[in-house]
Parts: sequence; structure tokens; C-alpha cells
Amino acid sequence: MKNFKEILKEISESLDKVQYEHGDFSDVGNEIGIVIGKTITDEQFDDFIMGLKHGISLSNGTHF
Repeated sequence: MKNFKEILKEISESLDKVQYEHGDFSDVGNEIGIVIGKTITDEQFDDFIMGLKHGISLSNGTHF
């Protein structure tokens, strides 16, 4: 994996540069996908989705 901190910085910068005022979660996913899509493998994609689901479950109370 490319430098972890560098990827986080690129995602942050990409989200910060969004020009439109209104969007939805697909827009957030698109911005993140543009950054990580340059280097992510299929296995890393599965890990990313698992981590996303885990984080959501921790936040919305569905985590067991």
C-alpha cells in the first residue's frame, strides 16, 4: 500500500476541493474512489468495504 498518511491527505484535499454546495453520499464515495482507485487492489477494496461497514455499525448502533 502506498503511504497511509499520504492517501489520507489526498482524500482530505480532494474533499476540500469539492466546488458544489449540495451533494449526497455517492458524491463522497466518488471523491474517495478517485483517490484510492489509482492504487487499490481487489483485496484492499474488500478490506475498505469491510472497514466502511464496521465504522458505520459503530456509529449507528448496529455493531455487535
